[in-house]
Amino acid sequence: MARWRCLGAVLLAAGCASTGSAPGGTDLAAFIPEAIPFDRSALEPLSARLRERTRSLHLNNIPGRRGERLSRALVMLPVDRAQMGTISFEIESGPKAGLHQCEALGRGRTSLTPFPGAIGGAIEGKAIYYLPMDHVNGATPTGIYDVRNITPKTYEIVFLNSPESMAGEEDVASRTRPEDLEPRPYFSGVWKTWYARGSAAVPIDMIWSLDDQAGSQGAAFPVFERKPEPASAAQREFQAKQLSRNKDYYRGPFGRSGLANHTDRWDEPERSNDPRFSGRRELVDFRFRDTDGCLKVRADCLELLNEFVEEQSGKGRRVQYEVRQLPN
Repeated sequence: MARWRCLGAVLLAAGCASTGSAPGGTDLAAFIPEAIPFDRSALEPLSARLRERTRSLHLNNIPGRRGERLSRALVMLPVDRAQMGTISFEIESGPKAGLHQCEALGRGRTSLTPFPGAIGGAIEGKAIYYLPMDHVNGATPTGIYDVRNITPKTYEIVFLNSPESMAGEEDVASRTRPEDLEPRPYFSGVWKTWYARGSAAVPIDMIWSLDDQAGSQGAAFPVFERKPEPASAAQREFQAKQLSRNKDYYRGPFGRSGLANHTDRWDEPERSNDPRFSGRRELVDFRFRDTDGCLKVRADCLELLNEFVEEQSGKGRRVQYEVRQLPN
């Protein structure tokens, strides 16, 4: 148990940021178990395993670089992004209090066939191809992100889907609709499939923390602006709204922007019974799901992450994800 108590200090120590172990012998590889269930939620077994090893991650209410208090979730991803990683975090109060860990995918745009820019991997002998982190919509870059729940309380939310495809999505649309016309401090585009039916989970915004990369694996990444050229009036309006809330939105590692932590709809019974998706591997194996450059978790995990973000931000703390990739 004592071997894990230094983890909080390790994550903040520049000298240990890129190593695979911590003082006292803590092996960070232990955060990605060898066998993670892929055909069902791994939340309960992973959380139970984590609680057997430590009582706390010591990542809540830690000092930030500018004197603020912050709380972090730890995302551990393998070098081979064809495989799953984990996200670990701690809720302090309420019926869900305690340590939680769930499976996570931080892969880029994914296909079962080769495509330009993709690198190859394999899942139990089956080939899979995905974009690496230095590409648009590539694998989730390692480093520090400020995170916020994308709710209509603080966000102006716009669906990226066509109006025609939003037919029958009134429940999702109502969850993103503000109660008044007052301006919101933040802005985000979302996709309807980021909202699982029957779940209250909402996506989580992941904004590259430009000032917090020292000591993290993202410290050496080139940060530059990659602002797309709007092709239509609607895209110009969208970009103007995005920049009015965050002038640095399009600045990030490799010019990447717009990352989110979200779920999908592959676990819904309606999809498994839909002949259009018959035989799709995503229905039975979480590892085959496309993340398109974001960080993906199942809906049960996202609900808890929403609670973690809400609780910690409600205490006046800056909430962050530290995304790490295990060294070779």
